[in-house]
Amino acid sequence: MDNYEISRNRAQDYFLNFDQKTIIERWDLQHDTDYLYVDFVGRPYRVSRKTGKIDRLFDGKEAGFSEVLSIFDLLCHRGKDPFLTGRYAPVNSLRGCPVSVGVDTEFYGKTANFFDREPLLFDAACHNLGGISIAMGDIGFTFRIFDEMQVILKFYHSDEDFPASLTFLWDENTLNFIYYETVFYIAGFLLNEICREMRYQQEEI
Repeated sequence: MDNYEISRNRAQDYFLNFDQKTIIERWDLQHDTDYLYVDFVGRPYRVSRKTGKIDRLFDGKEAGFSEVLSIFDLLCHRGKDPFLTGRYAPVNSLRGCPVSVGVDTEFYGKTANFFDREPLLFDAACHNLGGISIAMGDIGFTFRIFDEMQVILKFYHSDEDFPASLTFLWDENTLNFIYYETVFYIAGFLLNEICREMRYQQEEI
């Protein structure tokens, strides 16, 4: 059993020891005797109320490490009452951020270079994943993460002076909903899904 599987199992155990009635009422979740139903990054999932296993309803696969930890943090987070401000900032400028070192635009450099080579596929992939185009950067999208919580993905093409870059902007109160580490699980998962969708489109051409 590797560390990812250990962490996933711990998250499942944590969920099973949490008051599910409280979760259902807090987030107004659809549910039955066997499952809770959750939308995460714009797509449907179900959570087993008996085992904690999370399934992706859109493709029939079991949820991966980043999805599991993110969904359980969102559902069971112990913190301040979550409310959104509508004001967005980089992760290290969020209220309650535990670190002061900035996450610069090179943090996702390899992924930004991939998007830069195929901007039309990148744009189409974001739309296919439920992103809403906005006037920010050279290409900008908002993605609904959970309930009313959203994230902004801002992308700039490379030019003769600067490499391609991308930045995530989160609501200032995001850390009332999730822990700092979970922000990166969600961002990484979203980028992986965009890249997966782009590669799928490439194969179809």
